[in-house]
Amino acid sequence: MNQSILRKLTNGHQTLGIEITDSYVKVCEIQQKGKKAVQLMNYSSRELPVGVVDDGKVMDKEKLQAVLKIVLDSRRFGSRYVHFAIPSQRVMVRSLKLPDIVNVELKKLVQFEVKNNLSMAFDDPYYDFIKLPKAVNVQAVLPSEEANLCEVLVVAASTSILQDYVDIFEQLKLIPCSIEIKSFSLLRLVEWGQIDVEGINIIVNVNELNSEITIIEDGHFKITRNVEVSFKSLVTEHDIEQNLWLDNYSNPEQFFMNAAQDLIAELERLMNFYYYNINKSERTFSRVIVSGDILQLDKLASLMEDSLTPPVALLNLDLISEAGKDSSWSVPMYAVPLGLALRGKET
Repeated sequence: MNQSILRKLTNGHQTLGIEITDSYVKVCEIQQKGKKAVQLMNYSSRELPVGVVDDGKVMDKEKLQAVLKIVLDSRRFGSRYVHFAIPSQRVMVRSLKLPDIVNVELKKLVQFEVKNNLSMAFDDPYYDFIKLPKAVNVQAVLPSEEANLCEVLVVAASTSILQDYVDIFEQLKLIPCSIEIKSFSLLRLVEWGQIDVEGINIIVNVNELNSEITIIEDGHFKITRNVEVSFKSLVTEHDIEQNLWLDNYSNPEQFFMNAAQDLIAELERLMNFYYYNINKSERTFSRVIVSGDILQLDKLASLMEDSLTPPVALLNLDLISEAGKDSSWSVPMYAVPLGLALRGKET
């Protein structure tokens, strides 16, 4: 990103956040002037035809570009500057323990690890890293040999897959400013919304075909997992006619309940892994925060509340004002693109 673009992204400028899943294209535009409250200027979404994006990979660039253009044309979006979330299925996230040194030298170590020690699922990796902050009082509990180490988060994705999305944006005269993982977008939104995240909290973002589970501790990112749990039935009427046994799985209510239980099981599995393998204290989980774009998200949150020990709540914000009230606005549904758009106020 060049300096001219960076200068244009100072406070007071409108920016777009774009999320593309296998099922939806979602766009948010926000504006913030000085210390005034953030205003939601525009938002829009549209369902994608089946097969346009498959497991995070663009299969039909022309159709995806056409749908994104329809979304942008449906409202008067004023900005061309875009922050984009990489489809979670196409991202590798790894945490490394490395010497706590300056970033210039740390970059060389990360480059060595990527080339020699990290197993990649793609041949053309594009990667970046960030040094995670140390937990409060961590020095008191770390062994002496770990005291001079830091935790480094490495995020990698296929260059060719990222380029497909960038090409589409540029064809529509959009200017890609940043690409990040959904977890960072959601964490930014939670921080900006002044939601209490003291202790160990979980953010769950639920889409039709997969979900993102992120664990944060005292507001700091710790771990994320993408799990394949489908809330969209793949059973057709023809399949049911050929096999009556499938009828039990085609019932929408039963299908939803099965998917909910699968997601809860995945969530419990990650919670147990974190508690017994990563958690350095006796702290338990404080809360589960739920967002996403599936139908009956509130029902899913209620089922999770009944099954899990920590309290569960839908993501909600009171600090954002809308430019024109609209009953279609939903914070949980637009959480990712909203968190992305908030990058526009960062200098």
